[in-house]
Amino acid sequence: MVRRSKIELLRDVLKVLKQDGGAKKTEVVYKANLNFERASKLLDLLVEKDLAEVKSNKYEITEKGEKILRDIDRLMSEL
Repeated sequence: MVRRSKIELLRDVLKVLKQDGGAKKTEVVYKANLNFERASKLLDLLVEKDLAEVKSNKYEITEKGEKILRDIDRLMSEL
């Protein structure tokens, strides 16, 4: 089993947040295949860096987060 890099984890979380206009923490845990502690740390980092925000108890991707997600996807496709 190959471990995902931090960039891959962030990309997976951002993709979950982009779907359906956001997600609760539990949804992120299941859809990104993370444990609760790791999901919490990644979500806190994304909020701290203004890549995600909390609205009505849901995490939503910001415009900056969408740009970063596009950049990560583009970079991953080049590798």
